[in-house]
Amino acid sequence: MCWPLYSKLLFSFHSPKMLRGLFYCQRAMAAEKTHPWRKQISSANHPIYYNNFLFSSTALLSTLSSRKSSSLHNYYIRKRRKWPIKSYKTQWPENFAFRLAKQSFKQSIRKTKTHLLPDLINSFSAYKINPTPNSYHFLFKVLIQNRWLSNRLDQIQQILDHIEKNESFETPECVFIDLMEFYGDDNMFSNAVELFLRIPRLRCEPSVEVLNTLLSVLCRNKMGLELVPQTLVKSSQVMKTRVEESSFGILIKALCRIGSLSNAYDLMNQMVGEGFCVDQKVCSIMLATICRQMNCDIDDIMGFIEDLKKLGFEARKGDFCNVIRFLVKKEKCTDALGLLKQMKVNGIKPDIMCYNLVLDGLIHVKDFLSADRVFDELLVLGLIPDNYTYSVYISGLIMQKKVDDGIQILRSMEGLGCKPEPSTYNVIVRAMCGADEMDRVTEVVNEMRKECIRLNACTHKVLIDSFIRDGLCSKAVELFGEEVVNDILREVQLQPIKNSNI
Repeated sequence: MCWPLYSKLLFSFHSPKMLRGLFYCQRAMAAEKTHPWRKQISSANHPIYYNNFLFSSTALLSTLSSRKSSSLHNYYIRKRRKWPIKSYKTQWPENFAFRLAKQSFKQSIRKTKTHLLPDLINSFSAYKINPTPNSYHFLFKVLIQNRWLSNRLDQIQQILDHIEKNESFETPECVFIDLMEFYGDDNMFSNAVELFLRIPRLRCEPSVEVLNTLLSVLCRNKMGLELVPQTLVKSSQVMKTRVEESSFGILIKALCRIGSLSNAYDLMNQMVGEGFCVDQKVCSIMLATICRQMNCDIDDIMGFIEDLKKLGFEARKGDFCNVIRFLVKKEKCTDALGLLKQMKVNGIKPDIMCYNLVLDGLIHVKDFLSADRVFDELLVLGLIPDNYTYSVYISGLIMQKKVDDGIQILRSMEGLGCKPEPSTYNVIVRAMCGADEMDRVTEVVNEMRKECIRLNACTHKVLIDSFIRDGLCSKAVELFGEEVVNDILREVQLQPIKNSNI
């Protein structure tokens, strides 16, 4: 037994019990050497403590010896490793040199921005490395962001020529996407098309993302749209690119935006013929486009909706709202009311905008009974009326000569969680003027002044015209002043009033 090793090991644990056990074991073993007959007595007096201590100590020593032996066979620790990794073969020096080169290039940019390509090449050659594709991408970003540079177009062309002739890497797609968007912002559509057709020479296989970027740029106005057909033909012949579902969507949206619905419809049929699924958003845009065209008939729109249903289109809340707006403009309020009921049958809860459109249409055609039902229905459904709802409904009450009911609802609006806006008062005042309720107009105008609400110029003119038409110039002057009344009279080419004429 190596007792110094035991002592060193036990002192490292700093345990009093272990120390007492050590001293006891030392005395017992020394006594055994002198008097062998004491071995039996010691084990008999302290059998458990003595045996357990010896067992744990032996196990601990065996563990240490195994660890030591295993460490001797580990060739990867410090100097004993069998295959040392050489520092010059690691990647960190190259990354560090790239950082220094990029920092040097940024410093050169601050000094001059007239010739960025030589600065980039010199900055990287100083550290004996070649510019990476990301460094060229950074160079293009600098030129795109600095719009005050007069020769940046020439620099971009110079850099592209250098990449094509002197470099061998595959140019990232992000470079072409940024440059195409840059050309589109400056309406240089021919440059964007030329860059797209140049992509194979720059060692890049164009994806759908690059093609969609070019189509989005060209579809910004009619001048770019004219280049789309020949661009698609060239790209399919030279680059073997194929128009996909997302590309069709971009083209259809652009045609709908300029009002070319027939071409959009033909393109959608071609899309279906090639086996693509029609996007719900594309169908909604086409439906909204045809609803904006007032020369269409109701049968045309309903037939178009049926055609879209065959393609898997399901009308949503916004689609119903567009059709209701079209029907209201055509004064087909009964059909609009029926479409509102159809929404509920389809499990779609109409919002307050749908009810406002139907309510406005019914009051416009003076179907007040249906308007009352619609107003009660939206309250039952739990919808919260907004200022437009109250303005339309109160105007209908005033048209029915129910001025007191209208003013009562106006005064209770704030208690119902909808504070009247100036537009609400303006609509109500105009409705009173149209219904020849000039006696109650003064009451509403005074209430507006208490609420610190001002009438707009158009409502001013309507009020003064109504007062003058009814021969109530004194009330007009009393409410708005002589100067305001005279200004409006001069606009309508009438003789201004004087104080003696009031």
